[in-house]
Amino acid sequence: MLLFAAALRLGAIEVRLIDGTSLTGEILTADKDGFVLKLEGGGYSPKTDWGRLADESLLALSNHAKAGRFVQPYVTMPTPEEVKKERKPFKVAEPQRVGNPAVAKGALAAILTPGGMFFMGLMYAANIFFGFEVARFRWRSPALVCGLSAVLPVVGPLIYLAMPKWTPPEEVNATAEAMAATTLQVADSGPSLVQQMGLRTGGGGVQGNSELPRTFGKGEFTFNRRFFETQFGMFLPSAQASEAEGLVMEIVGASGPVVANKINRMNASEVIVQRVDGEEAPLDYGVIQSVTLRAA
Repeated sequence: MLLFAAALRLGAIEVRLIDGTSLTGEILTADKDGFVLKLEGGGYSPKTDWGRLADESLLALSNHAKAGRFVQPYVTMPTPEEVKKERKPFKVAEPQRVGNPAVAKGALAAILTPGGMFFMGLMYAANIFFGFEVARFRWRSPALVCGLSAVLPVVGPLIYLAMPKWTPPEEVNATAEAMAATTLQVADSGPSLVQQMGLRTGGGGVQGNSELPRTFGKGEFTFNRRFFETQFGMFLPSAQASEAEGLVMEIVGASGPVVANKINRMNASEVIVQRVDGEEAPLDYGVIQSVTLRAA
């Protein structure tokens, strides 16, 4: 207000309108319909109605020399009672708040909630799956390990995880073992190869050996147990030692030739011969390429 009063003395005033704008200048003319200002920046303001002035501007212009008598009808002064009337204190009303539901606290209460039960179900399923993987890793029965995991969660799979891996027992072929342990006993099946060739053996060695050596090749003959029984009976354990005196077998296989002077035993898949150096040599029928009878 002091600034406004100083502005009145200087002639320039600032008036505020009810729309929030303001005008600064010297009142040039004033009447009952309004006023015109000579603006500070030059020019003149349009004629402004007194009803457009804000209350504070109306109150300030009520003492103006040119405009006071036109402004006073628009100024409403407060009565003494209104001035003395105290403002009512503003009371803040507390809003009504919804209280939190009473919920039991603790780990058991958290587990018994729907979310907790769902989580525990997932953990139980993961425990059984863990048991299944342990059964595969340790070569155990999946049904047994998963069943124990269902009864003893976590502990059941750990028990089998600590156990060594199960290995199946070696299968024993009873037929092959019996054949290997059986000494071949061959009855006299007729004249041997030596007899068929007209050879005579004795202390003086092989005589009449114009037919030796004689070779049996693969393709012309089938090498099996029956072949050695019929063609090389003189080398069988049941034959007399004098029958094969001075004769040897040269058997050509995958690993090279084997020179033998006796057949120790035979089975369905191989012949076990005794080499001239006294060692045994097993020969699979399928790898034999040729068998040659010749003089030692």
